[in-house]
Amino acid sequence: MLLALILVAAVANLNLSVANVALPDIGRDFDAGQTALNLVAVGFSLGLAASVLYLGALGDRYGRKMMLVLGVVISIPACVLAAYAPSIEVLFIARAIGGLAAGMAFPTTLALITALWSGPARTRSIALWSATGGAIAALGPLLSGALLEHYWWGSVFLITLPLAALALFLAVRYVPSHVNESTDPVDNLGGILSIVIVGALILAINFAAVPDKGTLAISLAIVALAAVIAFVLRQRRARNPLYDLAFAGRRIFWVAAVAGIIVFGSLMAAMFVGQQFLQNVLEYDTLEAGLSILPAAALMVVVAPRSAKLVDRHGARITLLIGYAFCLLGFVTML
Repeated sequence: MLLALILVAAVANLNLSVANVALPDIGRDFDAGQTALNLVAVGFSLGLAASVLYLGALGDRYGRKMMLVLGVVISIPACVLAAYAPSIEVLFIARAIGGLAAGMAFPTTLALITALWSGPARTRSIALWSATGGAIAALGPLLSGALLEHYWWGSVFLITLPLAALALFLAVRYVPSHVNESTDPVDNLGGILSIVIVGALILAINFAAVPDKGTLAISLAIVALAAVIAFVLRQRRARNPLYDLAFAGRRIFWVAAVAGIIVFGSLMAAMFVGQQFLQNVLEYDTLEAGLSILPAAALMVVVAPRSAKLVDRHGARITLLIGYAFCLLGFVTML
């Protein structure tokens, strides 16, 4: 059962990282500028981040297994569309749809792990889930680089199809239905507002540095701010809020949130910028650029399961600080 959940999450993690190595080839094929390539790179994350809160709530209410299976099913045509996209715009749309599919499946895997295991077993399961996901995401550029040595850029989006087929089979067969689910109605208006907040904010950040797009960036930022205000008002008044605002008042929440943003954001940014730097500046071929990620993947597999023991023995604070120290050391080394 845990293997099925890990593989479902792996589909999302692999889809997240396969595009980076192919960006130079995509840019040349479509004669696309950096802004368009940024949108392709961020498209999957945009769909995932914008939808994860709302779709996670829908899964809690209407069926986690159903949402998980639906997410894997939708990811398959999204990958095919991305592989054979006739234009950069269609490629962006395909990546965003893939992100929405991940928003259905990815949070559901963690919710099911939390519901099915408890105590030290839950900690170990989450550590293994995290380690495998991080390693597969890091292996994405390597697999993409190997394919790009022989095939066109679209082939990188087909990598996940065998994995998605296996994950779908295991999920349908072994993941139980209706595990610790809610019967409370979902705040659909709050969900729509959450999508607007994240989507508008990500696009505003993306266009902020683009020449002659300042007005668009400011407009998107205003939309995001208005949606935040409306979301907060809605959550205060809703009988069954999508998100309990009391959590935002806890210091531990912000520690965990900022920790996730720093670690995940810095690693994804390093992979995005690093792959283009290696190929466009240092003139690495695609396979060499992909191989540069291999040490990170190997260490994630080795270290992450042991982090559960560190948490049990020394607590989350010490474990986080050790992780931050190694992240900082890695980035300083790359300077």
